Order: sequence, then C-alpha cells, then structure tokens
Amino acid sequence: MKGIVYLEYRRLGFFAVQTEDDDFTVIEALGEPPSLGDILIGELHSLGGERLFNETTKEEIDVFIQDIHVDLTEAKRHLAEAARGR
Repeated sequence: MKGIVYLEYRRLGFFAVQTEDDDFTVIEALGEPPSLGDILIGELHSLGGERLFNETTKEEIDVFIQDIHVDLTEAKRHLAEAARGR
C-alpha cells in the first residue's frame, strides 16, 4: 500500500500518512523520520512495528504504527495527544 505523509509532529517523530484508501495511518518513526509529502510504501494497515520504504528518499524506515483507518480529525487528535503526553 502507498501513502503520503500529510501531517507531522516532527520533534516527537509522529506522522499521519494519507493512504490510497483515503484514510489515515498514524506512525511513529523509530529512526530517520520522513518529511511532509514523502511517499511511503508498505503495510500501512497493520498495527505495530513495520519497515516501510520511503519512495521519495529511496530509503527504508522503521516505524511503529499507532493507529489505522482513521479520518483526518482523528489523526490530528492523535498527534495532539502525543504532543501533550511527552
């Protein structure tokens, strides 16, 4: 599955990725973080640890998928909660 990085809370490594299904997946980057607009390929609809391919930078990135199948409002809420929680 393909998705595009749509929102970010870069300092904490949290990102919302808009998927091909037009919903959002919330990820936490465990290594080098993606940038807004980057295209990510991989299993975006599975919770837990995953390795995604960043088509934009041609690099693999390790992520922890925090939430799946959410709308934009829920994705924004998730990133805001992450910011408050740290």
